This record gives sequence, C-alpha cells and structure tokens, in this order.
Amino acid sequence: MFVFHKTSFDEADRLQKWYESPAVHRWVPIDEYAAYLRAVSNLKDYYLYSVYDKETLIATIAVEVCVKTASICLVVDPALHGRGIGARVLLDMQCKTQELFGNINEYIAGIFPGNIASIKCFEKAGFGKKKKGNDGEDIYSCVVRKGKMLAYTYVENGRFELLNKKIPVLQDDRDAIVRVTLSSICSSDLHIKHGEVPRAVPGITVGHEMVGVVEEVGSAVTHVKRGDRVTVNVETFCGECYFCRRGFVNNCVHPLGGWALGCRIDGGQAEYVRVPMADHGLNLIPDCVTDEQALLVGDVLATGYWATKISEITEDDTVLLIGAGPTGLCTLLCVLLKHPKRIIVCETDEQRIAFVKAHYPSVLVCKPEDAEAFVRNNSEHGGADVVMEIAGAKDTFALAWKCARPNAIVTIVALYEENQMLPLPDMYGKNLVFKTGGVDGCDCDETLRLIAEGLIDTTPLLTHRFKLSEIEDAYRLFENKEDSVIKIAICP
Repeated sequence: MFVFHKTSFDEADRLQKWYESPAVHRWVPIDEYAAYLRAVSNLKDYYLYSVYDKETLIATIAVEVCVKTASICLVVDPALHGRGIGARVLLDMQCKTQELFGNINEYIAGIFPGNIASIKCFEKAGFGKKKKGNDGEDIYSCVVRKGKMLAYTYVENGRFELLNKKIPVLQDDRDAIVRVTLSSICSSDLHIKHGEVPRAVPGITVGHEMVGVVEEVGSAVTHVKRGDRVTVNVETFCGECYFCRRGFVNNCVHPLGGWALGCRIDGGQAEYVRVPMADHGLNLIPDCVTDEQALLVGDVLATGYWATKISEITEDDTVLLIGAGPTGLCTLLCVLLKHPKRIIVCETDEQRIAFVKAHYPSVLVCKPEDAEAFVRNNSEHGGADVVMEIAGAKDTFALAWKCARPNAIVTIVALYEENQMLPLPDMYGKNLVFKTGGVDGCDCDETLRLIAEGLIDTTPLLTHRFKLSEIEDAYRLFENKEDSVIKIAICP
C-alpha cells in the first residue's frame, strides 16, 4: 500500500498498471500535498521522507509514504517539478527506508526519456532502466543489496560457472565497492579459462572491463564518493612506487599491482566488485558520457591509447596495424587521433574487414598473405614507419618486423600463447626498435575527455548485449566469434 502525490489522477492510474497490483492507496494533487503531509505525519503505519529548504517544502519528495509491510517502494521523479533533489538524497532515502523497513527489496520510479536531470540522478543513485511504461516513460529500478550476488567464476581450467557469492566488503581503507552497471568479456578472460594465465587464481570472479556506481569507500579514499559513476581500471596500482611515479603502472610493486582484478582477485563480471587503491583505479565518468560509451575505457581503449602513445607516430608516417579485433579497433581509434599520412589494417576475418571499411573508409585494408607487398607498395621507404602487432597469432610477430622499414618502431600489443623467436641474423641491419609489454593504463581521464568531446566513439564495437544471467551464452558467442561479434556488454 502506498500514498503518493502526482499532478494528475491519470498518472496514478497509469502507475498502478506498471505493477499490476492495487499498490496505490491514495493520490493527492501537488497543490494539496504539503497540507496532506501534515495531516498524515502522525500515522504510525507510514514513513515520511521529505526534503525542506528553510521550512518550505521543496517541490520534490524522494519517497512518499509506504506501509511497513511494503516490499516495493515507489519513488517520485526527483526533477519532475523543477528543483531536483539529486542522487545524494535518493541514496540517503534508501538507507533510511532500509533501516525502518527491512523487507523492501526494490525501489521503482518512472521517468520520461527526455528528463535528463532525473535520469542522471537516478543512475547515480543506483537505478537502472527496467522496462517501458504504457505511455512511453522508462521504468527505473534499484534492487536492494541482500548479501549475495551473481558472479561468473573461474572454477578450474576449462570451466567458468555463474555462482552465488557474498557481496564484497571493504578490506582496506583505500578500497571502494562498486555496483557494476555494465561489464564486458575480453580475450584475456578466455586465456584464463583455458589455463594460459598461470597466475590466475581458481575461485576468483573473472572480468576486468566494467563501469559502475560507487556504493562504499574506505576512509582514505578522496577521489571518489558514494553515488559517483566510474570506470574501473584493468590495473591496480599504488601511485607511489618508483614505476608508478614514472607512469609505468603495469609494473607497480604493490602486492596487488598490475593485473589483479579478474585474475588474482575477484573481478567485475558480477553485480559488485571491490576495487583496491580506488583513488587510482577509478575514474569519474563525465555526465555527458553514457555507461556504454565508457565501458571500454579501463582496458582495451586504455591499451590502444598506451600503444599509440609509445609508438611515436607522426603525421608523415605510414602505420600498419595487424589485427582488427576489439583491441585492434580501439588502437585504430587512437591512431586516427595522430593523423598519420596513411593507416593500413591487416586482418583475416572478412566480417572485421567489412567493419573497418564501413566505419573507417580512409583506412587501407589487406590480408596477411598480401601484407608485405601491399605495405611496400603503399609506403615511401620500403615498409611501414610504425607497425603495431595486436593479433597475437602464430605468424603475426614475424609479419610485423618483416613489414617494417629499416629503423622503424615495432610495438607489440599482443599477448601470445607461445614463445616468439627473435631471428636476429635475419633482421640484422634493419635496426628496428621494439616496444613491448602490458598496458600502462594511467590515461583514462584523458580518454574519457576525448569521448566527452566526441573524438573517440567505441560504441559501434558493442555489437551484442546480454544479462549477467545469460553470460554463458555470451561467452559461447564471443569465443566462437559468432554473429559478427566484436564486444559484448553484460548488464546485471
């Protein structure tokens, strides 16, 4: 049973249809609402949560009135009547109603798509879009944390399972708990599944690509606060050691430094994730950037940005990228920012070739068997000035140095499954510069700025979307490269 105010009784009828139950007890027009609050404030069966400003009721009330037996709490649109109360009040409301009514397990609100202020408030407060209402409004829902969550787990070599696990808690005063709103699958997750990452710990929740909302922070965290929308960095780093101070965060000497999330500690293909050293591992998402736009920032886009930065690309260069998978495409997006004279992508998959041609028409495309001749014919000095090897296939390392001109830079982005041979006698005299290693993912604020300014757009790469409960189907599709898949967004 609920008591709500709205501007019309038509809205009351429509809201009642959302839940297909007689939830509405009484509806009061807005101009009568203040008087009504005073009239019902002494009823013991109801809880009132109101916001006042100098004894004047602000036009928005976060939670109206609910009885103690309610399991669903309806929430009024926080910007419906002009002055929005914001995400902070919504979060406070949830805490207080949970203290009083422990059996509430869901908060629901209706927002029309054009009401941007309300959408931002609700998203920051942990609400996600649930379904479409009868008159075009979006139904937003926030499910209450109950101590357990779904988490996709590395059980043993060759086997991942979706398990119920405890919601993580703070373990250090530099930790943050993030409620995951979107995560993604990376080829590195497949390497873990097949036993190709020896340091991966059985029993951990996998996943290192995610965005979400901060739920809780440790006492030493100053960069983010509860309610902030954030990207999560693939790497954990202290920011204080010799390597971190020089930007080499992949080699952070902290025990959790480097790739920990989804490898050595629980990751983000779950409903919640604990992020150590959160001041360095989380980046604020600008209000104008959606979760989908930000999803790839912490890993594959960070990799592409790092690889481009260390490759020293100039506007006179011919740049060859080997591989047009997700990391290759993110690298391509970053290379485009450097405006080199010519970009060539080498790829075997016809669907990926078609994707590159459709989305980046200025980029030249070739296949591996034709690459050496193609690059020579499309460069001024007998080969590419910069080669970026991203594919990590059996013969792509050799192809990379063979396609490079003398004194070129060869940047190895790929993670190989087998050792690679460096045939120094064969390449003697080419005087190549090789740059290799794991991503130093410390430029996420910069890539978020580029996204906000419209200079990078990774959303075309998100070709498929699945619920967390469907993640096994998502993995099957991704691993088998079915249905032209590039990247998958997983929504809890």
